[in-house]
Amino acid sequence: MSKFRILGVAALALLTLARDSTAQRGGAVRTGARGAVVGGLVGGESGAATGAKIGVVTGAARSVGQEAQARAQYQATAAYQSAPRSDFNQAPPAVLGDAPSAATAPSAATAPPAATAPSPEAVLQKNGKPVVGVTLPADWKPTTGANHVSGVSADGQAFAMIAILDGAADKQAGIAKVKQGLLRYLQDIKYDDQTETKRGATVVTGTAKGKKAGVDVVFAVGVMDAGAGQIVGAAFIVDSKIEDYYKETIRQICQTVRVGDDFAAKK
Repeated sequence: MSKFRILGVAALALLTLARDSTAQRGGAVRTGARGAVVGGLVGGESGAATGAKIGVVTGAARSVGQEAQARAQYQATAAYQSAPRSDFNQAPPAVLGDAPSAATAPSAATAPPAATAPSPEAVLQKNGKPVVGVTLPADWKPTTGANHVSGVSADGQAFAMIAILDGAADKQAGIAKVKQGLLRYLQDIKYDDQTETKRGATVVTGTAKGKKAGVDVVFAVGVMDAGAGQIVGAAFIVDSKIEDYYKETIRQICQTVRVGDDFAAKK
């Protein structure tokens, strides 16, 4: 065997080891829904305007509507039909706060078609002032509590939650609180590397299994300072087998997120 072939084999072995190591810790390269959160979280002052046209994917190859069509085609396949799936309508993974009441998911025959129009912006307030807001797709089932807004996709396989993290002194304390919440609902958690977004959100992502259904999922949770030291969080959990069919939808939700200073700027 020539020297060059030996070097080539050695290099291939190193690449394989690096790839396997990355996979074991949840993956350093965040794609799909996880990458959408890292790249899109906190839309800022333009967040509400983005929400008003949530069906349009800015700078992306596919629109949310096209993604919904691709998702429907995938969900019609035998591979999808035979795979175990989560139902976040019945078991919402409220990693940022109290669990909303379980809701009955629409059956496949009566479920609404994938919509691209948004629901109205939901805004959480504290002491009469807006702290954080988000716009969910119209076909997601929303639930609002005293300090959180959550939503579940029509098929029950994607979950989003925005919350005020009372008691968290800073973003790192917020991350610690988030990880405690993840442990309540998930097992076999493998974290990716922690990320800081351009807008200042600290994001943790990774893979896990749901404790109740035992289904493989991916998660992405961002923690932000909404102003005056008020820490807020945004969490997304999606079945891993359908993650790539929700990335544009989740990207658009992320881009509608506004925090305290953004509300002030709009005035």
